[in-house]
Amino acid sequence: MICTVLDGLFDPVYLHQIDSLVRDIPLCTNNIANRKTYPYGTEGTHRLMGQILFNREDINTITTLKPECKDFFKILKVVEKELNAYFYCSQITVNVQHSGCDGTTHVDSPDPNDYTILLFSCATWNQEWGGQFQLCTPDGEVVEEHEYIPGRVILVPSKHPHRGLGPTEPYVYRSSVAFRVTPLDYHLRKNYQGHDA
Repeated sequence: MICTVLDGLFDPVYLHQIDSLVRDIPLCTNNIANRKTYPYGTEGTHRLMGQILFNREDINTITTLKPECKDFFKILKVVEKELNAYFYCSQITVNVQHSGCDGTTHVDSPDPNDYTILLFSCATWNQEWGGQFQLCTPDGEVVEEHEYIPGRVILVPSKHPHRGLGPTEPYVYRSSVAFRVTPLDYHLRKNYQGHDA
């Protein structure tokens, strides 16, 4: 398997709280992934319905910090504990897809040291609604697929092409929270090489 899958980390009541929180976050229909142009980021790899909740340009520059982040940082801490790892978080986003809104095959970062942690944040989901997460070849051929299960966490190398499928059921919304992270030990080594500890 290319990615790590974690199930059963969160209590059902907590999942309903997170689901409710995600549903109350205002979404942008012009949310652009992997923005390439400066300063407005009008060009990127694909558009989706979502919201950037946290964005860190570098170690000292945070450009976005929404109040909801405190809840999502708690989730990241649970994942770190389960994986016995610590991460430098550069971005937290909420993504929402509706029927007919399949994601485009894309990568989140070309850096081989970056990872994406996905939380499937819908508290209730029927398997026949679809919403699978797919890992693909660069030309879009599916090499690995994972069911959308409430509370499921997936850790995937950010450089690996992937996409999420929209639900097959009308008026059902598939939501996920994406954390873009780098293992902290790598980040510290990269930034402090040659410095005395």
